[in-house]
Amino acid sequence: MDSIYYIYIIKCAGDRLYTGYTSDPEKRFKEHKTGKGGAKFTRGFSPLSIEGLWEITGTKGDAMKIEAFIKSLKKANKIQLIVKPSSLIELILERFSQIELRVSEKLSVFQ
Repeated sequence: MDSIYYIYIIKCAGDRLYTGYTSDPEKRFKEHKTGKGGAKFTRGFSPLSIEGLWEITGTKGDAMKIEAFIKSLKKANKIQLIVKPSSLIELILERFSQIELRVSEKLSVFQ
């Protein structure tokens, strides 16, 4: 069954980037910031801001595929996604044509 998920890139201390997915980006970012329920990575490198946020209509597996794809990229490529968020849509369409992905308007909540 299709649901709405969000793929995000967080800028962390030490100029690190963390990528994840969630159904509730505001709640998940708070979890990362407090260290309660957040990823082990973000407990070691404090989250500063959400730099990229994309919305997907699909399955949890679809969200995980996109997350894994972004995690496989080099840092320079992740920075390009942050600078031009629509470029992720182009990359995903080439690989996963059945996944509906768009740049999320919720990003402004975090900036």
